[in-house]
Amino acid sequence: MEKITEVIFREKAKHSIKEIALHIEESGYPETAEKFSQRLVEFGHSLAIFPNKYTVCRFLRFARYNLRCAVFESNYIFVYKLVKNELLIYTIAHTKRLK
Repeated sequence: MEKITEVIFREKAKHSIKEIALHIEESGYPETAEKFSQRLVEFGHSLAIFPNKYTVCRFLRFARYNLRCAVFESNYIFVYKLVKNELLIYTIAHTKRLK
């Protein structure tokens, strides 16, 4: 297996992080929103350490494209795929929206 040299957040993933942070900020916690969005980004980059740790998603809409799902703090799922030496993060979804 090739070593992951780059983690790429696709536009939808970047948008997801902004939406999550905005929701937290609008709830009255602007500092928490900033810290949480930083933790989301850090977690995304940490996936490069053991990219095969997480299995292919159990949700059919992601599984059909061989996308992997990594759970972040019980409530969010990172949807990603390994392509050559890149880890592409497609989206970050709240677990309640995936059921």
